[in-house]
Amino acid sequence: MKEGRVMNPILKVIQFITNINKWVSYFALVLMMIAVTFFSISRTFGQPIIGDIELVQFTMVLLIMGALAITEQSNSHISIGLIVDKFPPSLQAAINCLSQLLTLLFCFLVCWVYITKMNFLQSSDLLKIPFYPIKMFLIIGFIGWGLEAISRFYKSVRSF
Repeated sequence: MKEGRVMNPILKVIQFITNINKWVSYFALVLMMIAVTFFSISRTFGQPIIGDIELVQFTMVLLIMGALAITEQSNSHISIGLIVDKFPPSLQAAINCLSQLLTLLFCFLVCWVYITKMNFLQSSDLLKIPFYPIKMFLIIGFIGWGLEAISRFYKSVRSF
């Protein structure tokens, strides 16, 4: 019983971080749709916007990084279960736990590399937009994904 009281606030924090990532992703999607529409119309009328591709690439990164945690939470990542689905349920659960641990390891390894190799002077070629805010959100996105993997691992272990 004590374990549930300890984990519930942690799961709520994970849910909060996932919600922040989700709303950033939604905002990036709307922004990207508006930008691509505007850029396409301006190009059609012979007035292309300089840096349009860079801006769309930045919003695409925000969209993808924001969607990682919510995709993990809803178990919507691409998976191929042709072989694993034929295993007994206990072995499927063990493989699921192992995959969650590997996801967690991958997420925190990516975060560690980006944190240790952060270059605050690097910027885009055309518009000179600094990369570090995008890289910081990339770290937040992977942390959210990793925390959701922890949450799913916890739920998998409890189901044993």
